[in-house]
Amino acid sequence: MTSPLAADLGRLAAPPHAVPYDDVRVALLDAIIAAKAAGRMEQEAWEAAFGGAMRSLRMRLLAEAEAAMLAAAAYSRYPMWRLRTLLPDAEAADTLLHRLLAEGMPLERFEGLADDPSTRRARAAALETSWEGATRVATAENSRWGGAAAQVANWRRPTTPLWAMSAVLLLAAGLIAAWLSGTLPAPYWFRSINDLWWRLWP
Repeated sequence: MTSPLAADLGRLAAPPHAVPYDDVRVALLDAIIAAKAAGRMEQEAWEAAFGGAMRSLRMRLLAEAEAAMLAAAAYSRYPMWRLRTLLPDAEAADTLLHRLLAEGMPLERFEGLADDPSTRRARAAALETSWEGATRVATAENSRWGGAAAQVANWRRPTTPLWAMSAVLLLAAGLIAAWLSGTLPAPYWFRSINDLWWRLWP
């Protein structure tokens, strides 16, 4: 960035190390630079740039969360009907967006101020603070979904119903064998089956 505005944007324009969601950060900066080039550096331009970045960040977070949950479910063979109740829905998406947008509150105190160099520098500093707050929210959200995905990945199908069914089938098989062999007297309704069975073995 060669724009004089870049110096005012500080670490947002030139972070000292690799940062997460860097493409969203760059898109945010591009929106601010484009607004400056168009001569639109009023409050609305800054807030619109931040709001657009937060919507992009929300989409990224939700997509990553869903991908992690689906991968975890595929690994553990988690029932899909149960997984659907755990995936982020419209309400979760709205809540996340509100949390991200709330990090833009430092920008709000410049509402109604003229666009002069001093105000521009202050807005740039506020934007940097807002972005750092939003990335903290994003990191916490990623961690939360990572924990949920780990629980899904560690899920194991309950074995108690399977063992119970096996025991019932084994008991039934033993009882039928006893009726067929005559070890136990067969009930009346089973006699036709018993006769048919022994006809097959002349």
